[in-house]
Amino acid sequence: MNTWMGGLWQAADSERKWALALVAGVLLLGGLTLGPALFPSPRVPTITRQTLAAVAAAPSADPPIYPRTASVQPLISGRLNLNTATSEQLEALPKVGPSMAALIIKARPLRSLADLDAIKGVGESTLKALTPLVSF
Repeated sequence: MNTWMGGLWQAADSERKWALALVAGVLLLGGLTLGPALFPSPRVPTITRQTLAAVAAAPSADPPIYPRTASVQPLISGRLNLNTATSEQLEALPKVGPSMAALIIKARPLRSLADLDAIKGVGESTLKALTPLVSF
């Protein structure tokens, strides 16, 4: 065999080894990537048992009363009088935004929940949320 041919043969053999190594690497990475998707491990939920605390009594119908200091004055503390409240105080109530506050101010004087219910936009859920928080 010619020395030139032997060197060429060795070079081709070296390229073949690198090609096989590259193919093996690609197959290994493909298997690692697709393996969990093709053969997922079963996931079993863990069950933990804890004793629950006793259910507290229903909250009182009284609205929360927040402490006042010289520098902090809460917008709402106790029941809010709808006839004297500012727009800012009305907006602090649940389910009352700027437009609803304007409608409440426009509908004054309010004397009962029926008057509040007559305002367009005040529905059953709003009345239920506002009843313990407001006065007339």
